[in-house]
Order: sequence, then C-alpha cells, then structure tokens
Amino acid sequence: MIFYLTAIANGFLNTINKMVNVKAGESLGTANGALINYIEASVIAFCLIFATGNGVELHFSHIKEAPILFYLGSVCGLIAMIFLIIGTSYSGAMLSTVLILIGQLGTAISLDYVFFGCLGIGRIVGILLIVAGIAWMEKQKISLQQESVRKSLSMWEEME
Repeated sequence: MIFYLTAIANGFLNTINKMVNVKAGESLGTANGALINYIEASVIAFCLIFATGNGVELHFSHIKEAPILFYLGSVCGLIAMIFLIIGTSYSGAMLSTVLILIGQLGTAISLDYVFFGCLGIGRIVGILLIVAGIAWMEKQKISLQQESVRKSLSMWEEME
C-alpha cells in the first residue's frame, strides 16, 4: 500500500514540478529553465549525500565505478525536462500529463517485454483506452471552441 501512495505522491510532485519548470522556461528560456531545475536538484542531492553519509560517494574513484548506463538517466532526464517545458507550454498541464503517461506506459510495456518477456494484451488495451479518451477530450474541446466562435459570430450579426 505504501508503494501505491508513494506513486500517487510522485505523480502529484511531478505535476507541480512540470508547471514550475514551464513557468521558469517561459520567463528564463527553455535551456535556462532546465538548468535552474538541475542546479537545484544537484544542491539538494549534495545535501542528502552529506546528511545521510560521509560524502565518499563524491570521490572520483567511486564515480568512475558506476556503469556508464547509470549516467544515461541524467541525460534522459535533461532531454525529458526540455521536452516537458516546450510541450506543456503549448498543450497545457492536463494534456501534457496524459501524453507523458502514454509515453511512460508504452515504454514500460516495451521494457517489461525486453527484460521480463511479458507482454499482456490488457496493458496494450489500457493504453489504447487512454489514447481514445484523449482523442474524445480533444474532440470535445474543439467542439466547444467552434460553438463559442459561432455564438460570437451570431452576436456580431445581431449587433449589425
């Protein structure tokens, strides 16, 4: 149960993080917004290292022992942060969160298949249902926008 609550808290914090980073990207520029995020995260990580250990993790010998694959996480994180700032500023928090979820679920299904050999039809159907929900949501949004334009045009026609 604690893992489910942790995952929900992660989603909550990721959404707040997303919006703060979008606002930072809008006011400082995309690259600077991402840089601010990573500098802040690095400072917090250094504080955690010194609070929970003795800092030996920062020695070059310890850093070079880590497999190169582990450093790929920071590269993917930085690229994802830049995409997040750009995408959310154009699509809004709700749509970008759902689209990110689709990307995460699709990747998770692929990695589960590659590493564990399991590929469930239920998982694929679940993603397709999410995609259908997004398509329906966007169709409703477009319909509302078109209706709003029609009402505005008829108001203008009545005024003339």
